Amino acid sequence: MQIKKDLALTNKLLSQGLVSSRDPETGFRYILCATCPKDGGDGTVARIDRKDNEVERVLFCCSICGQEFAAKPGDIFLT
Repeated sequence: MQIKKDLALTNKLLSQGLVSSRDPETGFRYILCATCPKDGGDGTVARIDRKDNEVERVLFCCSICGQEFAAKPGDIFLT
């Protein structure tokens, strides 16, 4: 699994209303993820709140505890 921490790309995706991006050189699809604040589990996108085609909030679902949580753009990574 490739992990990429790129705040500029994350902000760009959110402003375009997207939660994933394909690397044009490798073809690899990066998807927004975040770490659960309760137990450190990997969180995948569960729900998206949009306004005017921009993502305002992403809720992630923890793979360990199953709880949903929000993450700030600075805490989001791409995998």
